[in-house]
Amino acid sequence: MERIACVLGALFLAALVGTLLAISWGAVHEVVPVRPSKRRHRVVLLLGIAYPVALLVVALALRFAGERWWVTGVALYLPRLGFAAPLPLLVLALAASKMRRFLWTQAAAAFLVVFTLMGLTLPSPGAAADPSAPRLRVLSYNVNSDYGGTDHVVQEIDRYEPDVVLLQEIGDQEVLQREMRARYSSVTLNGQFLLATRYAILSSFEPDKLPIDGKLRSPRYIAQTIATPLGPIAVYDVHPLSPRFAFHEMRGHGLRREILSGRLFTGASAPAMLENDRVRAAQVEAFSQRAERESFPVIIGGDTNLPDLSYVLHRHLSRFQDGFVKAGSGFGYTFPSTATRSPWMRIDRILASDQLRFVRFEVGTSQASDHLCVVADLQRRPGGS
Repeated sequence: MERIACVLGALFLAALVGTLLAISWGAVHEVVPVRPSKRRHRVVLLLGIAYPVALLVVALALRFAGERWWVTGVALYLPRLGFAAPLPLLVLALAASKMRRFLWTQAAAAFLVVFTLMGLTLPSPGAAADPSAPRLRVLSYNVNSDYGGTDHVVQEIDRYEPDVVLLQEIGDQEVLQREMRARYSSVTLNGQFLLATRYAILSSFEPDKLPIDGKLRSPRYIAQTIATPLGPIAVYDVHPLSPRFAFHEMRGHGLRREILSGRLFTGASAPAMLENDRVRAAQVEAFSQRAERESFPVIIGGDTNLPDLSYVLHRHLSRFQDGFVKAGSGFGYTFPSTATRSPWMRIDRILASDQLRFVRFEVGTSQASDHLCVVADLQRRPGGS
C-alpha cells in the first residue's frame, strides 16, 4: 500500500503541473492572438482532455494516498475551488478553435471539480421524516475556546433547540457549564468536551491515553450512553488532533521565505506533518473501533479534522452514515469561517450507525467561532434493532 501511495503521489504532482500548464497556456492564448493551425488545434485538444484526467488523478491521490504522503496530506486541507481555474480558459479555447464537439471534456472536468473535489451534495428524496415517530435533534459545535463570546455560542445553540449538545474546545468552562445547566437536565464536562442533554445519562466512558510513536497521547474523545425517545444511544463527542500545528511548522519563518529558499519543496517539514497525521489517524481508529462494538445505536459528533476524500475518514468511519450526505445539500463547509472569509472544507460532522436514519441536516451561520455548528434530526430506522 505504501508503494501505491507513492505512485499516486507522483501522479498527483504530475496532475498539478499539468493543471498549471493548462492555466498558463490558456491565459497566453486569450491575451496573445495566435494564427489558427493544426498544431494549435492539437494542443488545445490535448489540454482539453488532459485537464479532466489530471483532476481524476488528483481526486484518486487525495482519496487513496491522503494522509500517508505529506504532499497529499497538505493538499487535503487546501481550497479546492482553485482546480476550476483552467475551466473557463479551456472552454474558450475549444470554442475559439471550432472544436465545440469536445466541450464534453470540460463538462466532465466541471463535474469532477464540483462534485468529486469540492463535495457538492444534492438534496436526497429519501430523507423525509415520519411525523408519527419520535425524533432526536443533535447539535455539534467546536466553539474555539469561546473567543467569539460565550453569549454568542449560547445564542446559536438556543436557535436550534437541540435535544443533545456536543461541544468541543470549550473555553470559559464555568460560564458555559452554567448556561447549559440552566437549559438541560444533564450536563457533563470532561476536558475540552461538554455534553448537554434533556435526557438521562445512563453511563459514561473516559478512554485511557493512546501509545503513539512511543508517547502517550490523549484519545480526544468521550463516550456516553443516553436514554432518548429513540431508545438508549451511545453518543461520542470527538475532536482528533488538528493539522494546524504541523502547518505552523511548515510555514517556518514565513511561507514566502520557505518557498523562495526551496525548503518547502524539499520535504523538510514532512516528518512533522506525517507524525501529526499518524496521531490523528490513531485517535480516529480508537473511537471508531469502540463505536463499532457498541450494543446500542451510535451517534458520533464533533470536529473530525478530516476533510472529504480523506483516507483516514474513509478507512475508519465509512461504516457510519454521514448526516450531511444523507440529509443535507450544498457543500456543507464548516471551516474556516470568519466575518471576511467563507469556509472551504467540511470537517465538522455528525455520523450515525445503521439503526438510525437522518431526516434533516443543517449547517449553522453564527460567527461565534471559526467553525460553523452542524445540526441533525434523527429517527429510528424502521425495523432497526
